Amino acid sequence: MSEVKEGRTHGAASATPAAEEFAGPAEFQRARKGVVAACIGNFIEWYEFMLYGYFATVISAQFFPTESATASLLLTFAVFGISFVVRPFGGIIFGFVGDRYGRKATLSTIILLISGATTAMAFVPTYDTIGVAAPLLILLLRCIQGVSAGGEWMGSASYIIENAPARKRATYGAWQPMTIVLAMMTASLAAYAASEATGGEVEHWGWRAPFLAALPLGLVGLYLRLRLDESREFTEAVREEGVEKAALRKTLTRDWRAILLVTTLVCSPTMGTYVIFSYAPTFLTTRLDIAADTARVTGLTAMILVILLIWIFARLADRIGRRPLLIAGAAWVTVTSPVAFWLFEQRDASYLICGFILVGTGLTMMFGPQAAVFTELFPTSRRYAGLSIGYNLGAILFGGAGPFVATALISATDSNYAPAIYMSAGGVISFIAALMVPETLHFSLRSGSAEKPSQDN
Repeated sequence: MSEVKEGRTHGAASATPAAEEFAGPAEFQRARKGVVAACIGNFIEWYEFMLYGYFATVISAQFFPTESATASLLLTFAVFGISFVVRPFGGIIFGFVGDRYGRKATLSTIILLISGATTAMAFVPTYDTIGVAAPLLILLLRCIQGVSAGGEWMGSASYIIENAPARKRATYGAWQPMTIVLAMMTASLAAYAASEATGGEVEHWGWRAPFLAALPLGLVGLYLRLRLDESREFTEAVREEGVEKAALRKTLTRDWRAILLVTTLVCSPTMGTYVIFSYAPTFLTTRLDIAADTARVTGLTAMILVILLIWIFARLADRIGRRPLLIAGAAWVTVTSPVAFWLFEQRDASYLICGFILVGTGLTMMFGPQAAVFTELFPTSRRYAGLSIGYNLGAILFGGAGPFVATALISATDSNYAPAIYMSAGGVISFIAALMVPETLHFSLRSGSAEKPSQDN
């Protein structure tokens, strides 16, 4: 898929990179340590995003007040989506830094931005207090989060996969989506706890408390990341071949197919995650008159099973390959999304759980091999930049716009099934991409192509 770096001989390509084989228990310990440090920033990012979704109705009333509740909600989700528009800028900046100076320094900087902006959300005065400055501050903080998020997932995924054993890349990489779901669960529990602690009146001050948790998490994450060694594969690549010059330009000209594949493959899982697990609680309460606590608890219950399924499908991807799961998952989401929203319409807790799990199963099929296949499509020297561009384009087009588009479609059609059709369309896009993506199970990380790194692989 990706071209070999200039000046590299076939003999060097066939040599076993340090990250492909493990010398012993110490190497496994190093890889596991890297998983924890890499995933904590991803956790904070999604924790904040989900809190914003859970408290969307409160935020809309306090920072985007209009005569129409629907208009206020649309403005709230528009700001949610705008933060995704700036993600490519973060991807370009951090992609350049990450490929030139390494993953460790980049990830350490990013976690400071993510945790700082999330914590600051708790201190923004309301519209009634400072007027138009209130929504502008929310927008600024969302943009900071967007810029930092533009380099977080890609950097942490690259770091994890570049330290993982060759036969367990998907299994190690699965901690990325598992962390995402864990962050969702934590955000749901935090929102529930805030509601209980304030007697259900979170709009006064209770909604702010969960955002404060990002501060200690960020400090712990920074400490862990500063103690990391540089990625094993990146270190070996730089030692043998040097740093890629003009990595950003070269990835656009040489890896554009891989970039397009990442953009379209990320469509369904990203869209589905934001619509089902971020927007759905708001949908259930505002459209179906379901109690907020019921909406959160049912979604939380489904997330527990989703984490288990991600782990199972990731292990399967290391056995049978990435492509079959990507194809099956996209097809599953395409077919089952309308069924899930029919289950939501029944307004019973057991039906709600089944609806979440139904779509969640398809999403987990794609999440299991996602980190592995995305990183395997790019060579080490251009991985951060290429992955940042592809992933962030997908996030802009299909992820951040999810809640806004779902709300707008319902407003325009007055149909509760509009978000389901939207998700099915995303499933079709990812299904077509999954049919076109090469099987990367035995791809060399160094070259990002179907070149076995060693005879053992």
